Parts: sequence; C-alpha cells; structure tokens
Amino acid sequence: MFHCSICGRALSEKEALVHQGKDGKKEIICSACFEKEVGIDYETFRYRRENAKQTFFAVLFCLGATVYAFIEKGWPYGLLGIVLTILVYLFSSRTGKPKTKEKETNQK
Repeated sequence: MFHCSICGRALSEKEALVHQGKDGKKEIICSACFEKEVGIDYETFRYRRENAKQTFFAVLFCLGATVYAFIEKGWPYGLLGIVLTILVYLFSSRTGKPKTKEKETNQK
C-alpha cells in the first residue's frame, strides 16, 4: 500500500505513479495530483510518450532507408527519401488525446 506524497491518499500498487518534481526529487503520487502537477491527465501523457517513441524509430528507419537509396540509386531517390521521411514525421507525430468510451458515447 502506498500513500500519495501530495494529498496523502492511500493508493494500490497499480494506481501509484512515480513523479519527478522540479527539484529533482521523486515522489509517489495519485493520478489526480499528477494532473495538477503536470497539467494533463496520465493517460494522455502515457499515450504521447509512446507515440514519441514510435515516431523516433519510424524516422530513424526512414533516414536509414534514405541513406541507402542515396548511395545505391542516386540523388533523386535520396531526395525522395528525405521528403518521405518528413511526411512520416509529420503524420506520425500528431499528438491527440486518446479517445475514451465516455467521450464516444457523448458524441453519438
């Protein structure tokens, strides 16, 4: 059983979040206090962090393919690879909030 460092609420192991404050000190906090500290809810934060990792690897792969195309096929394919890498970055780095079931039912 954990306790929130800010509000003191009792938390289960699944609810507890480790947060590093501005002073560099790590604290165990609840999701409500996380939202107050950071400004966004934890689900959105987790979604954006995972999206950033996927975008990084996609762009890294595209850059590798671009270098290969430039060396093997010439500058037109290298230029095409750069354009496609930029498009992959722009389309994969959109950071929207994940849709929840509550919002989907409200929109119907």
